[in-house]
Amino acid sequence: MDEIAHLLDETTEGDSPVASAAVLLVSSGGRVVVSEARGTLARVADDRGTVHESAEVPASVDSLFDLASITKLFTAATLLTVLHEQGSGPDLRVADALPEYRRGELTTVTAAQLLSHTAGWPAEWTDRREGVAAWSHFRSVLPSDPPGSTHRYSCVSYLWAGLLVEALSGERLDAAVSRTVLAPLGLRDTTFTPGPELRGRIAATEYQRMPRGLVHGEVHDETAWALGGVTGNAGLFGSAPDLLVFAEMLRNGGRHDGRQVLPEEAVAAMTTDQLGSLGLAAERRPAYGQALGPRIGDAEWMGPFAERGAIGHTGFTGTSLIVEPRGERSIVFLTNRVHPTRHRSDIRELRLRVADAVVRLEE
Repeated sequence: MDEIAHLLDETTEGDSPVASAAVLLVSSGGRVVVSEARGTLARVADDRGTVHESAEVPASVDSLFDLASITKLFTAATLLTVLHEQGSGPDLRVADALPEYRRGELTTVTAAQLLSHTAGWPAEWTDRREGVAAWSHFRSVLPSDPPGSTHRYSCVSYLWAGLLVEALSGERLDAAVSRTVLAPLGLRDTTFTPGPELRGRIAATEYQRMPRGLVHGEVHDETAWALGGVTGNAGLFGSAPDLLVFAEMLRNGGRHDGRQVLPEEAVAAMTTDQLGSLGLAAERRPAYGQALGPRIGDAEWMGPFAERGAIGHTGFTGTSLIVEPRGERSIVFLTNRVHPTRHRSDIRELRLRVADAVVRLEE
């Protein structure tokens, strides 16, 4: 425990800390064995070093963080649940629900390809026009590669996955996520577009000059922001305890409080490598496994948990989640490492050190 405490102190203290706030929760066999918070919810308000009003507000285990791309796991869980409700599955052709896919090679794209980053979409939507026409501009984006030809981590793919949820369910994405995942798990601290009453609990992210200034209480991801803050790739805010409940549900095969929250087939899709079954050639696959949503065994940031077949995801703001399916451990590590700028910290190295320290708790 001393090593973990030292790492968290190092994360938030000193002349050039990685983040202003950090929270670590670790469970083993369903019991929380590490529950630590360090730092403050903000440090400065601008690029001149003006002290932020939250600089004296200590981070707590219940503080809220911009989860960034961890949102993708909730999108995957929601889409897989909606497909199950409708008697379908991940092999559903997206063209059956979205008219933009009823042309050329796009007619062959499946929900599984969207969720496994193999649908051929580019990594980012670089237009990022905000305003009422933003979604119309996005819907005109073109793929970079033929569907199923390669694996490319793609926020664009998950933007489409969110739109697919809406088309199939008839609900807005935030409502569908709440109905299928948040409410059944009792996750009251997890939400898109948090209201102003929650700002005092939220860790600030990046100072971005005009037009946004310090991003605090609204989504950091520029694409999600341009599209209104409710998207399949990013936008969720949440606390470490809420995220740990979600992680433990995955670890326990989709069960929570004695009942099946996520369909068993959805859990299987989110915890096993899908690239072989999708027909992706070995030379086109990444060094890690890719489930529908999580990565599997990504040694670059999971450290020793990669060898255990752990699943998980990271977020650009400094968040991460590691789960041992059918194993013992779940790890939630949340920071605001982009505060006040993204151009300062090596969060990958920090994640590896945290994973190493957690493994040593067993010794």
